[in-house]
Amino acid sequence: MFIRDYVTGLALWDTPKERVRQNVEKFLVEEKGYSPNEIIVDYEFDVHIPEGIAKATADLLIRIDGKNAIVIMCAPPSTLVPYERLALACARVLNTPLAVATDWDDTTIMDTYSGDVLGKDIADIPARDELKIEHKDIPEDKLEKAKRILITYLEILHCKGCRIERQQS
Repeated sequence: MFIRDYVTGLALWDTPKERVRQNVEKFLVEEKGYSPNEIIVDYEFDVHIPEGIAKATADLLIRIDGKNAIVIMCAPPSTLVPYERLALACARVLNTPLAVATDWDDTTIMDTYSGDVLGKDIADIPARDELKIEHKDIPEDKLEKAKRILITYLEILHCKGCRIERQQS
């Protein structure tokens, strides 16, 4: 069974996690004022580590005027806690000021740089006209740790064999 993606219009497998993502996409556009053009679905990116390059995916990336603003990782119902670490690691690697993990019923919104929880409800995601994007430098040791966490969590939670492409010397 398939459902149509709210932002892209693509047909996707109807899974509990995908239903969460569709609710979030619709909420961001209809309630929070984001343009579908500002929401990137299944944003794929490279994670550079000493062993090579790993491929990673953010469920949703909000990008405003070419600047990464919010990473949102959607979880199947009742599995939010590991997604909080995943969202924070992903946000640090992509240098987005806000990290969000949600299973729709429960949500955690975090400051990427401090890790502080800024909200515990989907409604706490800033509206488009309230969003302030302020990027900060992430210390190299914190960034390297975030890369390892991201790769590990994607491997475990998404059952994706994080293939690492060896860099040529």
